[in-house]
Amino acid sequence: MSSIGQGLDRMLRTSSRPQAPTALVRRHRLKRLPFTSICSVSSGPDSRSTVKLVSPTSRARYLGCRSAAVLDAAPSAPMPSLSDLPICAVINTQGMVLPDMPEGTRGATYAIFDDKQKLQYIGTTTDLRNALRTALGRRPDKTHYYKAATMPTSEPTALQAVRDAWFAELGGQPNGNRLAIERSMWQQPVDAGAISERGRKGAAEEKTRQLLAALRDRGCKEDFTPNPTLLLEGQVDFLPARNLTDEELAAEREAEAARMRGRRSCSAIVDGQERVFHTSYSLKFPTNGGFMMDVSVLFDGRETQHRVIVGKKYYEPYGLAPEAAVEAGLALLLRAKVARATEGILLSSQFPVNYFALGQVEQWYGDEFRQEFERITGGVQLPDGNQDAWRFNRLHDYGPMRVETAEQLSTAMGRNGRTELAEAMDEAFSGGADIAGEAEEDLPQGQGILDAFF
Repeated sequence: MSSIGQGLDRMLRTSSRPQAPTALVRRHRLKRLPFTSICSVSSGPDSRSTVKLVSPTSRARYLGCRSAAVLDAAPSAPMPSLSDLPICAVINTQGMVLPDMPEGTRGATYAIFDDKQKLQYIGTTTDLRNALRTALGRRPDKTHYYKAATMPTSEPTALQAVRDAWFAELGGQPNGNRLAIERSMWQQPVDAGAISERGRKGAAEEKTRQLLAALRDRGCKEDFTPNPTLLLEGQVDFLPARNLTDEELAAEREAEAARMRGRRSCSAIVDGQERVFHTSYSLKFPTNGGFMMDVSVLFDGRETQHRVIVGKKYYEPYGLAPEAAVEAGLALLLRAKVARATEGILLSSQFPVNYFALGQVEQWYGDEFRQEFERITGGVQLPDGNQDAWRFNRLHDYGPMRVETAEQLSTAMGRNGRTELAEAMDEAFSGGADIAGEAEEDLPQGQGILDAFF
């Protein structure tokens, strides 16, 4: 029995011999225990393992001995929760798709979110960077953010176990996994929709141009090369990118860190969620009424440039920095989803986001701007700005309802005293005053001369 214990002890320490228990029984010509028989493994004071039979009421069966020992020796890591993982932009501040992967990563389970941070799809991969690139190339309108659980294994069962745990955490699958049409759009190349066989390539090339334009609008600066074989079939999918060397990755990380240095972090409420954006100022020119500032806004992986004029009334009475007032206006524009860049002639319904004054934001959005200003500045309440707006009040009567005298006309024209025109008018109408008075008695009474004709 001691030799059996020694052999089994060696078997437990050698994970690469899965058939050791069977070989051990065969080597010692022992009768195989029935399935209902029970064995247990215990270690004595001399660190040697011994095998003993126990009653069938024990829950550890013979075939489960080895797996139980392995589990006890190396307990499994806790399953990562989707809600606890940080959410990251698919396109970083450099316009690159470079997810952070710890050393030794061989696989990952990832989740894709849209611009409103609504979950769209959950997948598994052994190459997270190219998985995100593929999702971005196929569906740039839906691929904005991601969460990922990286693992030191590429075993599909391990990756799928995390995916299934996320499904259970969510109470079901997202549309990208649950609906067949959505699932095919995430997992299959983009169909260009060619009507005829001859038009497949042309339709695929046009679809490629549309996808690349969408990626440029998102601020992506990576190269996306379409698969030429799929173009002939009327489909679009982009080839995987080569793996960057450690030196290239380090250079990209350093460039991104340098780009973020000196930026101010701000927040905007977009679709009911607090979102972070970053600002930096390349020009701060003093004017008689405040400052003219050139500000760069980095939000959602895209950087835009704006020139903003901020008046003293927005910062001086409250002891604020002009930048804080500008950022309140930018937060409101992001919340209102105003186009972040405009070209050509603007329509009256378009906000001049490239070059605007903070007063324009208040005129366009009123109370919404004042509420955002109060949130950004930590409680500063702006007064109602209506008293500063242009007012068009009618102070005098004009038109057919008023009969102007010669003196009134002269005064209105900037002439003081009686003029030759006034004297001529008096002379022309003085002789016929009685006749005019008699005629007016027969006419309906009113306030103006035009009443005689109605």
